[in-house]
Amino acid sequence: MNWPGSLALRRYFLRYLDRKQPPLPALTLTQQRIYILPSRLGLWFAVLVVLLYLLGTNYQNNLILLCSFMLLSLLLLTMLQAFYNLYRLRLAVLADAQTYAGSPGALPLKLQSRDCRMLQLGLYGQKLQQLLPNLQGEQQFNLQLPLLPRGCYSLPRLKLSSQFPFGLFNCWSYPALSAQLWVYPAPMPPNDSAPLSAADPGQQRATAQTDADQLKPYQAGDLPSRILWKKLATHPEQPVVRQIPLAAARSEQWVQVPALTGPALEQALSMACYQLQQLETTGSQYGLMLPGKTLALGRGHRHLTSCLQELALC
Repeated sequence: MNWPGSLALRRYFLRYLDRKQPPLPALTLTQQRIYILPSRLGLWFAVLVVLLYLLGTNYQNNLILLCSFMLLSLLLLTMLQAFYNLYRLRLAVLADAQTYAGSPGALPLKLQSRDCRMLQLGLYGQKLQQLLPNLQGEQQFNLQLPLLPRGCYSLPRLKLSSQFPFGLFNCWSYPALSAQLWVYPAPMPPNDSAPLSAADPGQQRATAQTDADQLKPYQAGDLPSRILWKKLATHPEQPVVRQIPLAAARSEQWVQVPALTGPALEQALSMACYQLQQLETTGSQYGLMLPGKTLALGRGHRHLTSCLQELALC
């Protein structure tokens, strides 16, 4: 149930948190970041303590008074234990979250604590939370993320909560970690009628000019630009030319995304994503041509990530 004005209070509280607790790559929970209030069970427990105290004073029964004092001590000790369960808990982001449209993602986190029990982690404003029963020392944790459309998102605030040890107090925190959520287009094999990749002829010529180790005798029809003129000057009776290996000519590919909008653009991006992954698997050099931007030829995981990020932002 949403009480009147609860949405305005939540927005004001978020603005307060953004001003006092900006996003950081790693942080430690201190008393300024931890909030604690009695749970419903804790409120009824406090009512029981008050009733026992009133009953003991009314009938002047020392045994009932002793019972009320013991329960009050237990309530206060539980409050301290609930606070120190989250106190000095350290969180750090290991890497940005990467996933594909239509697939759930996960954010790799590193948690460190001396002894934290029954820790629940999730995103602020979402009811679904993951349970970490026992955290001692340093541990890696993958925080599950909801399904998101293609794009790049900033990580929202997290919610860490616990009712350890007896469920009498709710102890929670809203830490903000600086991380990006990258959602790439879903890979889809391209149609034969609409190819997106082609070898660049200019790049092939550049590769042929730098590949001077593979030579062959001159034959009628060979381009004059491939003739080794220095060798021809010393051996005019045996001209040789540079030979273009087929593997080298096919190992450099360009993935091109045309200027489209709407569902046609999403389909083109999905096909380009599939082609980039296939080229990376085969070890080829590849580049990406987008409307208004071009990524140079390259290979490797970092180059593939750069290309996929450009597809996500397209």
